Amino acid sequence: MKLSILVCLFVFGNAFVALGQDSRDDDIFGDSSKAGEKDNKPEKDQKIAESQAKALVDTLQIGGRLELRSTASGQEHQRFQEGAFAPSKTADIYFDTRPSDELRVFLRTRISETPNYDVAVPGASRSPTKITQSIDELWFKWDIARTVFMTYGKQHLKWGSGRLWNPTDYTARQSKDPFDLFDRRLGQELLKIHIPNEKLGFNYYAVLQFDDAKRNDDLGLALRAEFAFLGSGELAVTAQTRRGEAQRLGLDVSSALGPIDVHFEASASKRENRDFYRDGVLEDELVVLPSVYKDPDKTFKQAVGGVQYTFKYNEDDNISFGAEYFYNELGYEQRFEELFSLIKAQSSSLYAGRRYAGAYIQLPNPGSWNKTSFFLTGLSNLSDETGSARLTGTWLVANYATFEAFVSQCVGDYGELCFKIPERLQQVGQVQDDDPVLKQIASSLPTRKTVTTAGVGLSINF
Repeated sequence: MKLSILVCLFVFGNAFVALGQDSRDDDIFGDSSKAGEKDNKPEKDQKIAESQAKALVDTLQIGGRLELRSTASGQEHQRFQEGAFAPSKTADIYFDTRPSDELRVFLRTRISETPNYDVAVPGASRSPTKITQSIDELWFKWDIARTVFMTYGKQHLKWGSGRLWNPTDYTARQSKDPFDLFDRRLGQELLKIHIPNEKLGFNYYAVLQFDDAKRNDDLGLALRAEFAFLGSGELAVTAQTRRGEAQRLGLDVSSALGPIDVHFEASASKRENRDFYRDGVLEDELVVLPSVYKDPDKTFKQAVGGVQYTFKYNEDDNISFGAEYFYNELGYEQRFEELFSLIKAQSSSLYAGRRYAGAYIQLPNPGSWNKTSFFLTGLSNLSDETGSARLTGTWLVANYATFEAFVSQCVGDYGELCFKIPERLQQVGQVQDDDPVLKQIASSLPTRKTVTTAGVGLSINF
């Protein structure tokens, strides 16, 4: 760590000194008759640059997260030892500096190494590993008169009180994985304007969305207002609009009712510019692909409600129980149409079915096991009758590193949480060469569901 700080000091110092020495302001704007003042300006610029560099380095913090992870899976009608195995490595490194009370700059970069082959296809040829580097976060934060707070750049932002589903998280481009203890999603390109009212406990947000924008009018706008009530409650109203996407309006309420925490999210969207599917048939001797339609004038509703109860079973230990139910009009009640929408990338994971339910148990540091925690999460897609459960245990190793082990199991025939293409659909696709869509579906996706997945990981934060 000391070596890293010395290197950063050298780089920052030389960069700012170079800026001072390379300045051409005198040549462009200076008065040549004031030779004495001009001769002294490079020295003055150098002192300013050195002072700025010192301020940056003095407040610079360097840290990150390192993780080694290995995942093994087994498909149906297959011995587990014949299943796919996938190791991975991830390094998150951040630089955080606050040169003044008014400015903060943050950078987090992610480097990952994964096998460059399809882990869903056991026996697939192994080519060299794939290394990717991404900027997870890079933002500037400043304030105006300690009243308006601005954050510009790639940043993390999560709205909504749901633990498993968040239909009002309008700025997210990807849904979170409710099984993961660590959120692996990258940040989003935003300009966030935050106006707090500390006296009343209110917050107001205006967010400009830049991610995926190719034209000036591709920028999205999201507005949110949060209001505290009854000491422990919060009510939020959210709206979003963007060219080519749905207009959305959301309501989010969370509060404590005695020992029970309750939360509720509701979203209404209109002008959905996506494909929907209907009238699909998948039977033993009959396969009819769903027909495509659009419904931009319909208002689609989504709602999630949940409860959490934390029980303190001795002076230092507690256990939490939680459950959620999700109703999603953007999803499907019919399993074949839901599967087809997932294949065509019109639905996203955990938002493809019409009805969902989930539950979780959190047991941190039980009894004398002060370095051990357990987490159990179960999800059920009530529409296609598939489900998945995952048990995770974590152990603190040598007081710094965290060892994680998990095992998950899916139940059900086929569907979102036990994903596969039924064999009869693949057989029809092989026979009907005149249907390119069906043939592509049959040839590119697995016909056996992954039943069991297990993995271990070792991580450290520094």
